Amino acid sequence: MDDTLVMSTVNYGKFKSLVIDRIVSRGEDRASYGPMETVVRIISRYESRLRDSGVSEREIRSRLSELDRIMDEVELERVSETVAIEGAGALLRTLRERGAKIGVLTRGCHRYAEAALRASGLDGLVDAVESRNSDSKPKPDPESYLRLVDALGVRKEETVFVGDHLIDAQCASNAGVPFIGVLTGDVPEDDLVRGGSVRVFRDAGQLAQWFDELAF
Repeated sequence: MDDTLVMSTVNYGKFKSLVIDRIVSRGEDRASYGPMETVVRIISRYESRLRDSGVSEREIRSRLSELDRIMDEVELERVSETVAIEGAGALLRTLRERGAKIGVLTRGCHRYAEAALRASGLDGLVDAVESRNSDSKPKPDPESYLRLVDALGVRKEETVFVGDHLIDAQCASNAGVPFIGVLTGDVPEDDLVRGGSVRVFRDAGQLAQWFDELAF
């Protein structure tokens, strides 16, 4: 969703810094959690270290929920300022006119996803949302994508994953579905191609034009 359909308003530097600070306050070594890593990797490593240390599953869930609340707060700080990427509305309307089901897969919390879609005017064009707060593992694990597919009531083989990041490409590969990249994030075209993109488009608007030319 972020940087594919909407311009993200999330301060990811603050987001990650607060998560690492809380982990360190719990006794972890700051050197073990690099600020250049994705927050998914940071939290996954923390969870593994807790489990290896014999921390109870109940306590692990409590600590992970605490991190979720921190991330939720940062995501919601400026969500009302969210705007759609140029062409995103056209893309979703084109797909809906063709009878396609549209799902959003995000590592943001569900409240953020709903508020961002509403602020950007895209909320009425989406059939299902799979967020960080669900019971499934986040991308690049395929579980979240497959859960979204089930929510849409379609078969995996009928779907294509569109995204702007290599984590999206990895998730698509892990799920066994085609991936289409867009350049509205910060990942260069060559990297998206090497990551497995079957096609790469400038933005959602150019992708909408391509879909509009397809007979499906």
